[in-house]
Amino acid sequence: MNKRPVSYLQTDPRWKNKPYRVTGENSTIGGSGCGPTAAAMLIETITGKTFTPEDACNWSMAHGYKALNQGTYYAYFTPQFAEFGIDCQMLNWTNTYGKPDHANHEKVVEKLKEGYYAIALMNKGLWTSSGHFVVLWWQDDKVRINDPASTKDARVNGDIRTFRSQAKYYWLIDARDYNKEDEDMDQSKFNEMFKTAMSEYRKELRDNDSGDWSDEARDWCVSVGLFAGNGTTVDGQPNMMWEDLLTREQAAQLFYRFAKNNGLA
Repeated sequence: MNKRPVSYLQTDPRWKNKPYRVTGENSTIGGSGCGPTAAAMLIETITGKTFTPEDACNWSMAHGYKALNQGTYYAYFTPQFAEFGIDCQMLNWTNTYGKPDHANHEKVVEKLKEGYYAIALMNKGLWTSSGHFVVLWWQDDKVRINDPASTKDARVNGDIRTFRSQAKYYWLIDARDYNKEDEDMDQSKFNEMFKTAMSEYRKELRDNDSGDWSDEARDWCVSVGLFAGNGTTVDGQPNMMWEDLLTREQAAQLFYRFAKNNGLA
């Protein structure tokens, strides 16, 4: 199972009209930046560092991976991911377009199940009229798609056989260590983390307690049913949990007591 990738669109107004070009063309990120956008989604997901499609396109241009009057050279992905210490390899040079039963498709699925991500180059069909890169990930026993150019259901939840018949090449991105983090989290570890967080929260409440007035206010809130429970935990710490929405009467009481405490009533 993969973690859900960051979702970026090459057509985002923040960068869709930014240049993604070499001398002799006038291309933009919105028109030709699907490859770097796909890479940006996964790099940011795996590293936790902000890396936008604009960042990826700038890197691609600076390193000579923008193809004249086309999109991005296939050679772009491996060095781009390597820049962040991530292994990315092209599956092989077998063209699987029009071959939905080719073994490469199942190889990709197996890798996704292991914790890899994948980038697929789509050929003419539902996803593109020429060539288009999309991100693949695995969740709930299904291959999921992040499309850099669309959020339409048909393109992010496309029929698997249609997808396989239109996928041409694949790149595999090794994120097994990253995707293993959540697998190691069990209920006992979560409970311990929660207990620690609550302990810090209660300490903060004690440090900011205003003394007798705080105790009096808490007791009153409990007595009128504004707080749940008896107002304290089993070890005597504050239990400041709202029971329900404030009634007008409760709000009036709070305002009155606040005013009285501050010499306004």
